[in-house]
Amino acid sequence: MATIDPTGYIVHNNEAIVGIGPTADAAWEDFTRGLESEDVTLLDDDADSSDVLGDWTRESDYAIRSASAALLAQVETAGGNCAWRTSSNGVACTRAEADA
Repeated sequence: MATIDPTGYIVHNNEAIVGIGPTADAAWEDFTRGLESEDVTLLDDDADSSDVLGDWTRESDYAIRSASAALLAQVETAGGNCAWRTSSNGVACTRAEADA
């Protein structure tokens, strides 16, 4: 597996990539904007979910990692419900990049 240079960041959980950006902060902001547009509340681990009405998710269910330009472009074009891998140096990348 090749070493891949990161050009941005993704926010992801076990199901999908839910935010992208040129910096970790920008990717997190993209993620939280998406939650706000769907009226989903983001809770930290100390919040008591039984007190929250409506849709919510836990902050700890999401991670930020550096990503390749190709993966960021793939998410921008096709959305975050896509297959991806991690390169030998820990950068999130497309399957094609990982297989090269």
